[in-house]
Amino acid sequence: MPKPNFLFIGAQKSATTSISVMLSNHPDVIVAKGKEPHFFSENRQYARGWDWYMSRFSHYNGERAIVDASTSYSRASAFPNTISRIIKHVPDAKILYSVRHPLDRMESAYIEWMTTPGFPSIENSINDMVRREPNIIESSRYWKNISVYRKYFSDRRIKIIWFDEYVTDPDAVLTDVFEFMGVNPWIKIQHSHLAIASSQSRIKKLQLPNRTSHIDTNWNRTDRQWAIEQLGSDTRQFLEWCGRPAHYWRLDANDKTSSRKI
Repeated sequence: MPKPNFLFIGAQKSATTSISVMLSNHPDVIVAKGKEPHFFSENRQYARGWDWYMSRFSHYNGERAIVDASTSYSRASAFPNTISRIIKHVPDAKILYSVRHPLDRMESAYIEWMTTPGFPSIENSINDMVRREPNIIESSRYWKNISVYRKYFSDRRIKIIWFDEYVTDPDAVLTDVFEFMGVNPWIKIQHSHLAIASSQSRIKKLQLPNRTSHIDTNWNRTDRQWAIEQLGSDTRQFLEWCGRPAHYWRLDANDKTSSRKI
């Protein structure tokens, strides 16, 4: 069978699960079995070898678009070998990158970590987490992370998917993505409006009272301002490259984030 020709490297908690499920429901799209193979990023997965990786697509039946959806591929600092492995194995692939308001994304990632069994619960709030866990900042450095790919992939081979636009009108966004993928863009995906693996549903499903009671997404002004300073330049460059106005994502230390968790 042919190699994967699309890598969905969406930032964690930017509707990656929902979009992957919707893509897989298109008759001419196949998405890797299992949740996120992480083949090119994680050493232990890469060590399983190419045959193992291709077995994730054993359900292939002539689909035009073959997708590996792994959020770790967009975390350049945490997984520095990712891009060289991609260039070695799938140099002709195209890139899908979903993004959301950088601070909202961090809140949602914090909730996911805090509701994951076995994850240390020493971080009592988003303010603790943002200081203790470097990856929570790194995953919101969209310009830094996409710039790694732009060294090897032309801009016409990169598609940005905007979280807020997907939440507002998933059918329109999916039509646009399908067109980029070269499959029938007019296929309507049933239940495209459903949010899959949202943070709020995760809390309810896990029912971990000893953990969820400590979840606190209320920023204090000092830590929110610190996070904004870490991300400000990167966010401005990313929005400029995408042709979006600088105020597309409002970064204000006095604001409280309010977008839907997904």
